Amino acid sequence: MSTTLVGPAYRIETDRLIARCWSTDDAPDLRRAIDDNDDHLRPWIPFMSDEPRSLRETAEWLREQRADFDRDVAYRYGLFTRDERTLIGSICLFRRVGPRGREVGYWIHRDHGGLGYASEASKMMVRLAFETADPIDTEAVDRIEIHCDPRNKASWAVARNLGFTHETTLRRRHVDTEGSVGDTMIWTLFADDYSNSPSTSLSLRAFDVAGETLLDR
Repeated sequence: MSTTLVGPAYRIETDRLIARCWSTDDAPDLRRAIDDNDDHLRPWIPFMSDEPRSLRETAEWLREQRADFDRDVAYRYGLFTRDERTLIGSICLFRRVGPRGREVGYWIHRDHGGLGYASEASKMMVRLAFETADPIDTEAVDRIEIHCDPRNKASWAVARNLGFTHETTLRRRHVDTEGSVGDTMIWTLFADDYSNSPSTSLSLRAFDVAGETLLDR
């Protein structure tokens, strides 16, 4: 698929969700969400090793995330209901898996689990990665990966349902927030298989930093 529109998307809209880059104004909502989900997120999410943070520390953390976004290091989005009144989680697109690769990461507030939000938000990232040109890398993205703990069935179910292939499970490759060593599953979707991916069925509107439309279909 042609990639002529240059990202990143700063705002993404679907019928149910809004994903947008974080602002320090989101610190109170994020603080509440993380506190309410501490035991839900702690086994799986690396940043929980630095929790609990104060509200000021949370705001500073969001400043760092926005800086990484603007410098095209990593794209982390707050995920909200369509009226933008309720924070339901986060969706991320990382560069850390090597040339022409991207990694999708996500977490969803426990009160909004089971509604397909993680899958819908991941579809956003898949579409953007494959359908818009990267502002740094000149070559098109060839693969997207999802990494997760094998015990986190909800996470790897997202990858499976989006047509990713379970390529391998690396044994004893990560240390969790409690210091225990665990395994990592790697799921991959290649560009060659994207046209048959469930992600292509998601209708979305995506906008760049100037509010110009990147995708609208």
